[in-house]
Amino acid sequence: MEIVWIIIIVLAASLVKGITGFGFALVSLPLLLVWYSPREIIPVLILCNLIASVIIVLQKKEQKLVSRQFRQLIVFGAIFTIAGVLTLRYFPEEIIIKIVSIFFILLSIFSLVGIKHSFKFSPFAYKIAGAFIGFLTGSISISGPPLALFLHSANVGNREFREIFAWFSIATSVIALAGYGFCGLLTMRTFEISALFLPILFAGSFIGKKINRSVPVPVFKKSVLYITLASCVFLLLK
Repeated sequence: MEIVWIIIIVLAASLVKGITGFGFALVSLPLLLVWYSPREIIPVLILCNLIASVIIVLQKKEQKLVSRQFRQLIVFGAIFTIAGVLTLRYFPEEIIIKIVSIFFILLSIFSLVGIKHSFKFSPFAYKIAGAFIGFLTGSISISGPPLALFLHSANVGNREFREIFAWFSIATSVIALAGYGFCGLLTMRTFEISALFLPILFAGSFIGKKINRSVPVPVFKKSVLYITLASCVFLLLK
């Protein structure tokens, strides 16, 4: 019966990714930690996001969408992903679960409050943001919400938003997976779980794009945040 719940969770997270362009790990990680340990499931989510992002960047583009400042953000994200990987490798799993739960609770509340202002960032801000988000990617496989907030604040366009997300995911995921392999966190079990998740991820993302045309994205995002908040509270008290 648990495999049915796992498939439902991965499908729901895939729908979110298809509709919003990110959020696969945000939705799935807190709930999947019921059955998997952080060291077991986080490399799987990183691998799935990597493959999905490669598909996005391989799509034909009419113009260059990633500026020099955002390339710096991506580079610093990749570098500091290593620090996140080492955190995952050497911290006790119980502490990681608590940190992840508290992080998601605060992030969900913060996202529900909402920030819609645009700021003019200095070049240094892109490096700091990349380092912080890269660390989160390596340690808890999450880059979507903080990166989305930063990109919205930087007032980027929709196509640029999607392209930067994809390249950031590729750069940080490659580094993270290399680090996981070096630390012995990539096993046959990782690839077995990924083989189960990937078809669901592709199907859910495809359906999500269709849903995007008929369901208001803000309404869907709010629902996801409430579900994530409830699941994180459950994990924290578990």
